[in-house]
Amino acid sequence: MTSGLNPDALANVRAVIAELGLDALAASSPENFTYVTGAHVPTARLLPTRHGFAVTTAAGKQFLVVINLERNLLSAETPIGDIRTYVEFADEPVERFAEELQQEGLERGRIGLDLQYLPAAAFMLLQRALPAAEFVDTTTILGAYRAHKSEAEVAALEKATKGTHRAVLDAMAAARIGESEKVMSDRIAANMFRYGADGTAFMCFGSGRYTHLFHAPAFDWVHVSEGDVVRFDVGGQYGAWSSDFARTYSAGNPTALQKQTYAALIDIETATIDIIRPGIRAEDVFFFCRDQFKAHGLQFYMPHVGHSFGLELHESPMLRAGEKTVLQPGMVFNIEPSTFDEHRVAYHTEDLLVVTETGYRLLTLGLAPRDMPVIGQTIAYPESR
Repeated sequence: MTSGLNPDALANVRAVIAELGLDALAASSPENFTYVTGAHVPTARLLPTRHGFAVTTAAGKQFLVVINLERNLLSAETPIGDIRTYVEFADEPVERFAEELQQEGLERGRIGLDLQYLPAAAFMLLQRALPAAEFVDTTTILGAYRAHKSEAEVAALEKATKGTHRAVLDAMAAARIGESEKVMSDRIAANMFRYGADGTAFMCFGSGRYTHLFHAPAFDWVHVSEGDVVRFDVGGQYGAWSSDFARTYSAGNPTALQKQTYAALIDIETATIDIIRPGIRAEDVFFFCRDQFKAHGLQFYMPHVGHSFGLELHESPMLRAGEKTVLQPGMVFNIEPSTFDEHRVAYHTEDLLVVTETGYRLLTLGLAPRDMPVIGQTIAYPESR
């Protein structure tokens, strides 16, 4: 079964059913499917046309409608024993789903569905198959329940993020001037595997005049030179979970502007993290961080300063203006301020934490050093605080 299964998942699904007056709820996004079933099916994201539905009825009955190729995996990973299948190419997945709803007497029911995930073409087929049914989008409301992590979920996320942090520290200690961005990025990826990852979720890497390309891959034709800023945002895949971690380094001999900008950014991240506690609103974290940028004289451009994190990279609530959600113990957030200096060089740092009863606990190995780190130099693994 997936590491970090939330024991409250079924109760939360039933709460959504009751709140919205549903006859059934079908979790179909890869994240909500995993949350409800406790099963991680890697092909769910890779081949999204292989739709899977985890159905819970108002009466408490649960069953799955999935491709027959995944029956054995699901039988081993989920406590839901009623697994109904379709055959790829021979069957249309949503039509088989409709047939199973009809079999349960739900053809005229009020059905919760992840409409933010299901493609329009598939939804049109579903409406034709069940013209008397009413479909309600439950993507967001079920996602809101996922914001509260169980101890096992927090442990899974902590293991992933600490493994990624170690991978970065080792890789950047081995980095050398003259290496390509791709060589440095590949070293991080290899170390992720070394520290338990199943794969890479994303690898965004930039140096020198390419640091402003925030989500660009590492280029094999860009070689790091002395004086360059090296900025990256990377994530590994650890079963159903992933990591999301950013740091900024110098390639040696940083300018006064680079050192000042970097140190100010670390001060901003530190101050922002230190206000995290139960009872504060998500938007208040955003406004505090924004004001810190103004106080430190740094450019502020971000639509958010962090995000809830779990089965998805960006979960709700986001730390943004207008988000009134109150932080509660068990919520997990990435705090990630970033900025540009006057030469359009980008700086970025990102750390994961969990909200506790009295404040927060870091899930990375520790915050980045305030003095700008240099590639090729070792940073001791700091203790979490």
